[in-house]
Amino acid sequence: LHRVTPEEHAQSDAITPEYLHRCLDYLSKHDYKFISLEDLITALANEESLPPRAVVFTMDDGFMDQAEISAPIFLKFDCPLTFFVITGMLDQSLWPWDAQISWITNNTRQALLKTEIDGHPVEVSLRGDNGRRRAKHMLQDILREAPATQIPKAVRSLAHAAGLELPEQPPAPYRAMDWNTARALEHSGVRFAPHSVSHQILSRLDEAEMQQEIIVSWASMQRELENPLKVFCYPTGRRMDYGQREIDLLQREGFLGAVSTIPELVSHGNHTSKQLFNLPRLALP
Repeated sequence: LHRVTPEEHAQSDAITPEYLHRCLDYLSKHDYKFISLEDLITALANEESLPPRAVVFTMDDGFMDQAEISAPIFLKFDCPLTFFVITGMLDQSLWPWDAQISWITNNTRQALLKTEIDGHPVEVSLRGDNGRRRAKHMLQDILREAPATQIPKAVRSLAHAAGLELPEQPPAPYRAMDWNTARALEHSGVRFAPHSVSHQILSRLDEAEMQQEIIVSWASMQRELENPLKVFCYPTGRRMDYGQREIDLLQREGFLGAVSTIPELVSHGNHTSKQLFNLPRLALP
């Protein structure tokens, strides 16, 4: 999962608390077994059996609404939850570029957006909720292929073309949780793990930049939390967003595994180190 927000304040891809509650209620009443991400990885690594119909839940990024709205629902159902957080967000030092794109497409009054990204003309329709949703995904996909150094300039250009001034600090719906909030949740049983420092796509970074995103994010979690989980979440997480270079570093640094956004079930019959650093995840519909 990513965002869970009340319907009147919903982002274009957010689900409501009521829907999340219904999903967890359904699973608990139909003999699904909630297990933690750590238990899953331990079982896979040791070739141990898992409960039938086992389900693991994770949430990405570290927005405040995830802490205030989502976590209490999981705790109510005694469902283990792992937050993969962008440590720069919790440091209150950045507002991720993909969230800025979401803010632009949600707040512009223009029905058509024309701009240029990395030297290529871009034109997207923003008519209706579906149009805004499609525009957001299209623009994010385009920027995922752009050089990392060009993304801040491209986002500012998009905001200008949309008739908006990009705020220096994230508006309320995009506010990050802080480390005090994370520590309180940790004491309640929620686990935290690193999702990079700044949510840049690792495969598009040079060696030193890639290492910083992984190593510094883990160091921040060790400094701020009592019991962070040494499992990494690849930013964006598609097959082309990371590779053997990243896996080799994670293994050298002693990580237990890593998760992607490849939409598959975890295969209990494939207990290889390769799977542990390519764990697939299905988005909650």
